[in-house]
Amino acid sequence: MRIVKFGGTSVGSAYHIKKLVNLIDVNKRTLFVFSAIGGITNMLADFIYQSKLGEKEICQHTFLRIREIHFRVITELFSSKNYKQIAESKVEESLKLLSYYSNHRITEKAEKEILVQGELISCSIIYLYMLEHEMDVAYIPALRFMFTDKYKEPNYLKITEKLTKELSKYNGCKLFITNGYICQNYKRQTDNLNRGGSDYTATIIGNVLRASIIEIWTDIDGLQNNDPRYVENTFPIRNLSYEEASELAYFGAKILHPLCIIPAQRAKIPIALKNTMSPDDQGTTISEYAISKGIKAIAVKDGITAIKVKSARMMQAYGFLRRIFEVFEKFKTPVDMLTTSEISVAMTIDNNAYLEPIITELCNLGEVEIDQNQSIICIVGNFNDNRNISIQSITDGLGNIPVHMISFGASKINISFLIDTTNKIEALNLLNQHIFRHHLCSINIQ
Repeated sequence: MRIVKFGGTSVGSAYHIKKLVNLIDVNKRTLFVFSAIGGITNMLADFIYQSKLGEKEICQHTFLRIREIHFRVITELFSSKNYKQIAESKVEESLKLLSYYSNHRITEKAEKEILVQGELISCSIIYLYMLEHEMDVAYIPALRFMFTDKYKEPNYLKITEKLTKELSKYNGCKLFITNGYICQNYKRQTDNLNRGGSDYTATIIGNVLRASIIEIWTDIDGLQNNDPRYVENTFPIRNLSYEEASELAYFGAKILHPLCIIPAQRAKIPIALKNTMSPDDQGTTISEYAISKGIKAIAVKDGITAIKVKSARMMQAYGFLRRIFEVFEKFKTPVDMLTTSEISVAMTIDNNAYLEPIITELCNLGEVEIDQNQSIICIVGNFNDNRNISIQSITDGLGNIPVHMISFGASKINISFLIDTTNKIEALNLLNQHIFRHHLCSINIQ
């Protein structure tokens, strides 16, 4: 069984849907995972926000825009009047929920139900289009098998039981489709795997079914060596280890959901990142093997806040770090980077939801300094841990850009720098030129 996931850009128009359906090999047993049409989940989130503000006219405009996008896709996609009408009725059925909440208060439960409508609609449209083209395909809604536990982790036992049961209903069928992103929580309520969760859906299913490969199709030729939004002439990395890909995904590589590597890695299933617009391109393969040494890629993570706690009580004291981290645990706020000295600790977070109470409690432990609007630049590679790595060979590329923190040594594959976000684009370009034009990417750094 292959697992093939198509993202929002891959299903973003009738043209793109036709193109991806033409890629389907009807002779290979495959389960397809589809995202919402590109931009729709953002619009649904906007609808919720506008509704909470009581902006009824803006809500109505967003509602009509969502309807218009789907109806245009349907009009351009279907040849059969019958299938076209069925598809339109599926859209109207989903949009009834939005219509109702245009004039009613949105509860937390309703919010989750609204956010998944994009995947429900896109799967219905693509399923009907495949039927119109006489493909033998089965549609298995994710709500029938994708369950999470009370910690919001995949409930693998339940997923295995339910999905195996669903697949057994279709003996002889080789093609299956399901919704990305969507799940049921432990209360059996409609929920989701968070933004970008369709990748996670695909790798969870791949793990459960022990798939031969998991393919994730987007609109670029694999994972790039740098952020193409800010750097020109980037190039795809052909091979990455699971660990390297995880670091890049966590620190800003938008092509992958940070959590999606874990299920594939546990089952040692390779992940192929492919481009719907260039299906013959090699893309990127992620597996347990790292093909070459040296630096592979650079990623950047924005929205970072640095927090420094300084206290003479730290000197030769034990338990002080524990008390600091108990504050972050209390407010369920993860820490990204960490550096320490004899009397101070500096750390970074990417979620400021509880910043004020965190600062209040940390002030009881020492003097607190805050720096916001920071970015973490992460340089990932397969560094040889049997040799000394000169950080200078990398930092020389930053020129005169101030570095506020450095994290190095905890991982064999990651060197991270904290800088002001205002310097981010310059830093990415300087490092790109220094590392990839001066061949640090192809040698052991000593």
